[in-house]
Amino acid sequence: MLSRRALVASAGLAPALLSSPALLSSSAGAQATASYPDRPVRLVLPFSAGGPTDTLGRVFAEQLGKQLGGRVVVENRTGAGSTIGADVVAKAPKDGYTLLFNNLSHAINPWLYRRLPYDAAADFVPLATLMEGPVVLLVGANAPYRSLKDLIDAVRARPDHFDYGSAGNGSAAHVSAVQILSLTGTRMNHVVYRGVAPAMADLMAGIVTLVNDTSTTALGNIRGGLVRPLAVTSAERVPFLPELPTVRESGIPELAKFRMSTWNMLLAPAGTPPPIVAKLHDESRKALADPAFVAKLAELGNVPMAAADLDGTRAFLAAEMERWRGVLAEAGVKPE
Repeated sequence: MLSRRALVASAGLAPALLSSPALLSSSAGAQATASYPDRPVRLVLPFSAGGPTDTLGRVFAEQLGKQLGGRVVVENRTGAGSTIGADVVAKAPKDGYTLLFNNLSHAINPWLYRRLPYDAAADFVPLATLMEGPVVLLVGANAPYRSLKDLIDAVRARPDHFDYGSAGNGSAAHVSAVQILSLTGTRMNHVVYRGVAPAMADLMAGIVTLVNDTSTTALGNIRGGLVRPLAVTSAERVPFLPELPTVRESGIPELAKFRMSTWNMLLAPAGTPPPIVAKLHDESRKALADPAFVAKLAELGNVPMAAADLDGTRAFLAAEMERWRGVLAEAGVKPE
């Protein structure tokens, strides 16, 4: 059998190339890619623990770890409407070991903040669309409003008298309220909290009038009788709250075509090796086809998003960024 040096010589390559830094680097990179992952993968969740993104992210991390045959470790990096966590991932090594689990705020933040420390499109590679769920409009259990129309009528009568709470600019609670208020020509004061839990506590105490929450975390409070749901933002009624009308069914003409859902996506730093990108995409899609995982999502009021290849995933994010640019501009929301 010929030695490695003899093989190189027979191919017409100089022996000196055996120690070429470029070749050695390329070989090491290919080996690292082939063995990926050979250590725990870090999944950055850019929202606080206990919130909807955190809840779904932890469920997904466990499933993705099974798919990859290794550990996926969750790390909460919170603040500034997910931008702090996103920045951590944008500046992380491009090796597939630091990933971002984000929601629609990733598509919204470029239009809410004048200066982001990263480019939401150019600094990331979208790996997979994951799951989606509706937003539920909630008032306190003792509030006098029995329908969304009741609430909007009251707000029309007393502009700026009512407050709504959210986990921050760009959150599902914020942008869903912005759309509804804009379409109905009404005004409420926006109260920003550090997470969903304190906003919900103030809703229950009657300090704020409205909190729009994702189905992921709203269901427990609804079933416990702690809050009253007024409507759901999906186009059709949802199986986990079949008696709850949609926003479209509220009897408010301006909302006859309203529809909104939250979504989650897996992203990596731009420049991550294509074989790792492909593997993470494939394993994510396999996770969403697992019946046990789908059942867990259903318990949280979510469903897997329609399957899309990598090009489709990129196109989805680009379309969402453009859509939310228009929505926020129409609502008069200006970058801070």
